[in-house]
Amino acid sequence: MDAFPRVIVEAGLHGVPTIGSSRGGIPEAVRGGGIILHPDNVDGWVQAIDKADRADLGANARSGAAPLVRPCLPELAAAGLIPAAAAAD
Repeated sequence: MDAFPRVIVEAGLHGVPTIGSSRGGIPEAVRGGGIILHPDNVDGWVQAIDKADRADLGANARSGAAPLVRPCLPELAAAGLIPAAAAAD
């Protein structure tokens, strides 16, 4: 089990907002790019799914996710795991 929900960051990079639980690292990953709800708030989940402003939340998700990633290819090339030319692309 991951301590940090990377799939939320991946979705955010594509402008897809998240409706997530207030548990674990989910709020940290969602930032302003989604809606955080208590897991037991069934009515809140239904309303969020139905009425979320996907365009604004998607833009927020993209800008919030960008600082959470970094290029890893140079590190992989330096470790000899991939050819240096692959890291330059």
